[in-house]
Amino acid sequence: MQDNDSPLRRFKRSMVRDQEKWREGIGYDLDALAEASAEERASIETILLHRGTLAWYDIEALAALDTAAARQAVLDALHDPDAEVRVAVSRFAPDLIGAEARSAALVHGIETAEIFGGLTAVLLEVEEFHPPAVMDALMRGVEQREGEVAMHYAAMLLFLHGQASEPFDWDQRPFFLQFHTEDPGERQAAVELLRKRLGELASA
Repeated sequence: MQDNDSPLRRFKRSMVRDQEKWREGIGYDLDALAEASAEERASIETILLHRGTLAWYDIEALAALDTAAARQAVLDALHDPDAEVRVAVSRFAPDLIGAEARSAALVHGIETAEIFGGLTAVLLEVEEFHPPAVMDALMRGVEQREGEVAMHYAAMLLFLHGQASEPFDWDQRPFFLQFHTEDPGERQAAVELLRKRLGELASA
């Protein structure tokens, strides 16, 4: 194998970010990481551990690297202010952090993620992992978050309760849009209707 095609070189090339990778959610070259020699993996570890600010794709690679130092960096990322980074820990290292920490990371994401700021990652993880604390956080988000976020949480709740065919059921979009309002009365009416559909007391 030529040096230009070595796993280390391939991994480094994959670290160059562009619009396509951002848009398509493409991370680093994990195949190159898996094929890397022990020396190359050590070099990759050094690069990742000295990047400073981490993103979700750094967490994915650190979890795949799975060394003692990489695992510690992943655990430290549970305290990152970026919801997308915390959710990446939940997604890529669930066995490392345990159910309680995974739930806490998702609750934080539900409370803070924004459109184009980690919300998609949060919802994807919620679809797979939704203990009671996460479900409660979704309902609080329906009640308290801004309309464009609240409507996505309402859609997810219906899906998780078996009342929608997908996480955002476009056939039910008119109902979801009722949450996209700045009028407190209209929001409360939509919340009460959602609770009824979920089989809860409207006053709960």
